[in-house]
Amino acid sequence: MESIESLGSLSLSDTNPSLVALPEDIFYIVFTYLDTAKSVASLAATCRSLYNFIRNTGWRVFVATRFESFSLSKVASQDEWRERARSLTSQSRDWDRRALVADILEPRTNNHPRRPRFSQSIPSSFIVDAHHRCHGNDPQDLIFWGAGEDVHGIIRHTKSAADEWFNSKGTSAGHRSGIDDVTAVSILKDSKYNYGRGDDPQVLVGRASGQLHLVSMGAKNFGTPILNCRGSNQSEGADGIASQTEIQALDVNYRQGTLAAATKQGILTYTLAESQRTVQNGVAKGGSAPKEPSYIWADDNIQLRDFERGQWNFDYIRSIKFVNEDTLAVSISRGFNPIQYLKYTPTGVQVSYPPRIGLHDHDNNYMRTVRAILPIDTRSLASGSGNTLLSSWDDGTIRLQDLRSPSPVDKVFQDNFEINAPVNALLSRGLERFVAGSASSPLLKVFDFRWPKNYYHTEALPCSGDIPYPLPRPPTLECPPWLPHHSLCDHVAGLKCRWHVLSRHDFYRPNFNMWLPANGASSVYTLASPSDDSPTIFAGLTGALAEITPQSSKRLSPATGNSTYIRHIGQLVPFIETGAGFELEDVARAQRMPEMHRPRSKVTKKYERALPEIKAWLKKCRFDS
Repeated sequence: MESIESLGSLSLSDTNPSLVALPEDIFYIVFTYLDTAKSVASLAATCRSLYNFIRNTGWRVFVATRFESFSLSKVASQDEWRERARSLTSQSRDWDRRALVADILEPRTNNHPRRPRFSQSIPSSFIVDAHHRCHGNDPQDLIFWGAGEDVHGIIRHTKSAADEWFNSKGTSAGHRSGIDDVTAVSILKDSKYNYGRGDDPQVLVGRASGQLHLVSMGAKNFGTPILNCRGSNQSEGADGIASQTEIQALDVNYRQGTLAAATKQGILTYTLAESQRTVQNGVAKGGSAPKEPSYIWADDNIQLRDFERGQWNFDYIRSIKFVNEDTLAVSISRGFNPIQYLKYTPTGVQVSYPPRIGLHDHDNNYMRTVRAILPIDTRSLASGSGNTLLSSWDDGTIRLQDLRSPSPVDKVFQDNFEINAPVNALLSRGLERFVAGSASSPLLKVFDFRWPKNYYHTEALPCSGDIPYPLPRPPTLECPPWLPHHSLCDHVAGLKCRWHVLSRHDFYRPNFNMWLPANGASSVYTLASPSDDSPTIFAGLTGALAEITPQSSKRLSPATGNSTYIRHIGQLVPFIETGAGFELEDVARAQRMPEMHRPRSKVTKKYERALPEIKAWLKKCRFDS
């Protein structure tokens, strides 16, 4: 009887169910299932309370869910998350559709035939670094590069679209062309390691002569050394002591406050933490010459070459990167162990080597070269550790290794068109893709990591029973995947239409190579981007600096932002598609010439899109048209 009475007390509410009545925790779950920005915007348009909630929370959850593998830069307010979502989704679409443009910055040339030029006859290599910082309510992109003995910089105010340009001639500071050329630059990413007072950005600059100094990026004293880094205060040339000759590479461990600098022979480390470093006063020069800046000595000066057995075990060091808080990865040229790991412990430095890779590596007479290395943070992946290293080898392969794994390699990537062409520089964009710079031409190779993605721009497009078009034509002969003809997605049954399924397939998302509009004899020496979510990539070439940007994120830049440089604006980037991008067991499979695609001009696209019968076709085309 009691149960019957309790049932009788139950009654349905007279009020209509409402989304607003749901608790916020439910909306957090809902947002994680919305796979397009269009869905979030549609939900925000239902009522004012949901609009405010999505503005404060929804866009942030969408960005963090769909782009969780990106290291996102800070936002000044919650209102900026919507713009961040727009930027990231449009960037993803433009990269997938190859809608990219390049600006080329070249030094102005002196065309006076009777005026002597005291400079190198060979164009210098541009060494570039970039960083994004929030300076109060003024987010800034910092770009710094060395060209010969000179250094240049841009502070880009991303909100106001204004650029500040800076230059410092090396000859005015006593640097000599060629001998004192810039070989490595690294913007300090954490201001707590700055030297002295003030909040101006500071940059570490290494030169071919072995000079290593911290310079200011401020407007009043741009390029002025404020702290020098010297080698060991022990006598140079002693056993086990590497002299501070040509600086090959720099990297900073921001967890420990340690700077590592590679010479051709060894590794020097310096303490950057203010409470731990011992600063020596600079020497006063005679006459009117300015006083030398203060300096610090290297804490460790490690010789990697094997002097004891009287033989060179490699030619020289190429690159260094910290892979975790106590381990430094070192890549070398022509060595039996082309990758070495230096683990810093309280008792000293331990050197180890990864497992040998490939049949030839077991031959003691076979020497290999690793040109570039890049740590990859895989903690956002299932079972990812964060200790993963990407490396480019002299045989054209790019290898990925989890440092926890005993296997020599976890993935091997390869350009299936230029199979043996080596790569000079590496840059990742989250865990979605990475960019590799060619060592022999102004060419960028774009690889997909082939890890699961959380965002596909094609999900916002209408259903269809067609296959994505145009059909890829990879260098290897492959059969396109086949699926039954489903013209509509069935979300209740969990089935997608044919077009949406195939749009996610690797066959229809091939890697691609794009040619930068620069001197054909140029190489790509360095790659940099201010942050993972920045739309811009900078490539240091021979005699020029390239700025690659998705078309939807293109800024209105002046043709001449500085009297020292000429900017060639909005150069179209031709490209070819190169297949899935994994190593070929049989190189004979790569027997087909890919088709060269050239972006259409704005005038042509405007005319074509005005035709109703073409507009719908262009919207779902794999390429920007």
